[in-house]
Amino acid sequence: MAYQESGVTAVAQSSYPLVLLTPAAIHGADPREKAEFRLPSLRGVWRYWWRTLQDEPHHEKLLAKEEEWFGGTRKTKQQSPVHLTLARAMEGTMRENILPHRTSPTLVPALPAGGEVTVTLSVRKRHQERLAQYDWHFQYMLHLASFGQRSRRGFGAVQWTEHQWDHVEEYGESLRMTLERIGAADAFSFAERGCLVARREDIATPHPVLSAVWVGEGKESAAEVVKAFGRASHEANRYGSLGYMRGKEGKLSSPLWCTVRKIGGRYYPIVTEVRNHDSRYSEPRYERDRNRFLEIVGVRI
Repeated sequence: MAYQESGVTAVAQSSYPLVLLTPAAIHGADPREKAEFRLPSLRGVWRYWWRTLQDEPHHEKLLAKEEEWFGGTRKTKQQSPVHLTLARAMEGTMRENILPHRTSPTLVPALPAGGEVTVTLSVRKRHQERLAQYDWHFQYMLHLASFGQRSRRGFGAVQWTEHQWDHVEEYGESLRMTLERIGAADAFSFAERGCLVARREDIATPHPVLSAVWVGEGKESAAEVVKAFGRASHEANRYGSLGYMRGKEGKLSSPLWCTVRKIGGRYYPIVTEVRNHDSRYSEPRYERDRNRFLEIVGVRI
């Protein structure tokens, strides 16, 4: 990663060339006809993953800190110190099946796997000292996240071109180092295989925070991993403990965020548990269903 400074525009910036490992169904201006890589979607996911490292139990204090980082309009309009830009637009009209584990396909417009896009983070010169922390949080997201429709089940997986890991242990070490640079590593224990990251103490927040990260069995293709995620979601979530529809109350999001990363020439399932202090996570059914999900995607429990 290179830091650049422009005396003309008085900004400091760093760029991230990204490659899509799996198709991304990111809604654009015409979601029925076209998918497009959108900065608001990226920024929303980035804010979400930033929040997963915030152990603040008080909602108002959390929102105040988040607006300081990313801007907001709650009380007075506050502009974020960090800005995102794209080198060029990325659009796609090809239709992809976002439920590959089912016999009947569900086709939606998507950006194809293999597509490349460069995202640049920039801050005004007076905020230059903050760029490093924005970078580390951005890289944390790039270890674990996906984007767009079905992003929690492996679609929209992107990899930063500088993330070139030769083996799983190297990926785990990269994630651990990133958490250290952020200042969050003390809250977790680390391992080389299986459960790479595990929170040391009980969760006390009303918002979802990072609980654990698992890596499963590597596959020859990213498509195989996505298909396994779909099968695991279908077979292990019969009782809705891993996310379900609650009628008029809306959807309960899954606490398991699944993505794909290329490591040493193979494609690996990365499963991140993000949860709050809800009592349902302490129920035996949740742990049983979660472990069954992990087993299906090749995680050694």
